[in-house]
Amino acid sequence: MSGIPKKLVERRIVMNKNYETLYEEIFLKIKESDKIIIHRHERPDPDAYGSQGAMYQIIKVNFPEKEVITVGKDSPSLCFLFENKEVTEEDYKDALVIITDTANFPRVDGKLFTKNNFLIKIDHHPPLDNYADINLVDTEVSSCSELIYNFYTYINKKYGIVLNDEAAKLLYLGIVGDTGRFLFPNTSADTLRVASELIKYNFNMSKLLDKMEIIDDNIMRFRAFIFDNYNVYHDGVAYLKITKEDMDKYKVDPGEVSTGVNLIRNLKGLYAWCFAIDEGNKVRVRLRSKGPIINTLAEKYAGGGHPMASGATVKNWAELDDLLDDLARLVSDYRKENEILD
Repeated sequence: MSGIPKKLVERRIVMNKNYETLYEEIFLKIKESDKIIIHRHERPDPDAYGSQGAMYQIIKVNFPEKEVITVGKDSPSLCFLFENKEVTEEDYKDALVIITDTANFPRVDGKLFTKNNFLIKIDHHPPLDNYADINLVDTEVSSCSELIYNFYTYINKKYGIVLNDEAAKLLYLGIVGDTGRFLFPNTSADTLRVASELIKYNFNMSKLLDKMEIIDDNIMRFRAFIFDNYNVYHDGVAYLKITKEDMDKYKVDPGEVSTGVNLIRNLKGLYAWCFAIDEGNKVRVRLRSKGPIINTLAEKYAGGGHPMASGATVKNWAELDDLLDDLARLVSDYRKENEILD
């Protein structure tokens, strides 16, 4: 529970129930609430946008009389999907708060709610921080968007709740984003089944994905910088340091930097890699893997995440060297255990 303000520590934890019980509790809580405010994590990716926006659509279409608000800092590359509302503390009076795709409390984008608000967490990351009153966490799904589709499927069968085209589009986008267009190992048969159901709805899939991939000239030039400047640290390990000067030169922010972390994944012989991003008083590390389990390593360095995609934080570049040493050992052990000789 570290990182949660004292005023929220006393929250009860609702875990280890079957998912249908949690789906039921969440739906009934939504049904009884007149105002609902939906959050996501900082520096949002497509799954953060998709899960947040789809929850908004599901609630608003089925309960048009309710006041439903989405909040969070808009991303320049994704705000074509929808834009969030500026809120004040007064807006949270008697509001139900739903937080999607956010593993731990410090990553919640916008924290104007208080202990008087009932919190619902819907997420697919390992449950290290159960900060809500109801914590719906399923680590077996590819994305929070896939989890929300599962939630919808249950309440559709029991209560006749409908999913509109806009919600389907947003959920599809979220799944595509977190699976790397279905190339990453978190893509399961269930993921593909859900995606196949979503594309039956009326939205232009190709146009949506093309729009998601369009980048500005500065981002294109920054991606060239990535290919020119990544380093091989050890057999099977690569990294890239991005300084504040680099970001200023290419006019990119840490969130835009992070979108390029998978560009080097196809390097021959690569098993794990990271981007280290200078954020002034700390260095944010984006870890990725094609085999070794990295989330336990991320936890050692004030982070966490998925087995193949995690984040960490180090105090300075010297500590980054320690992390890289640990990552190299992890890769070495993985290769020995799997008898990989190349």
